[in-house]
Amino acid sequence: MPLEMLHLTLVFLGATDPARVTPISTTLDSVAARHGPIGVRSGAAGGRTDDRRGGVAWLGLVGGREALARLSLELDRSIGSAVYASMAPQPHLTVARRIDQALLDDLRRVAGEVRLEWLVDHIVLFRSHTGPHGSRYEELDRRPLTPAKTSA
Repeated sequence: MPLEMLHLTLVFLGATDPARVTPISTTLDSVAARHGPIGVRSGAAGGRTDDRRGGVAWLGLVGGREALARLSLELDRSIGSAVYASMAPQPHLTVARRIDQALLDDLRRVAGEVRLEWLVDHIVLFRSHTGPHGSRYEELDRRPLTPAKTSA
């Protein structure tokens, strides 16, 4: 997967009326202002090969997982999407699509040897464009996660 396509999905909205983009952006701004940057570290690999789109592989998160889950829940509630009404967020980094079992087995084997660490310092609203040759993402809005303010 090309580097520019890597991202953590906080809330997947699916097909959304374009008229909702501005209210969602306003919500992103207010939620992002209440959260500071989040240090993240990759963990074990997972995935599935039986997906109707050809399978998917991901790296789970061990560092920053709880903070990202809280951010996901707050975004979900604030947007009114109810994605997490019946399930808990499972933050992860999607690393490959259209996979087979051999690739998934290889990723699971090496994931314990490689640890990725980075700082999540913004929230992006993406529109995904899917097609027969894969997906591409269009950035509609970006809001920084505001560092916690300290009193003087």
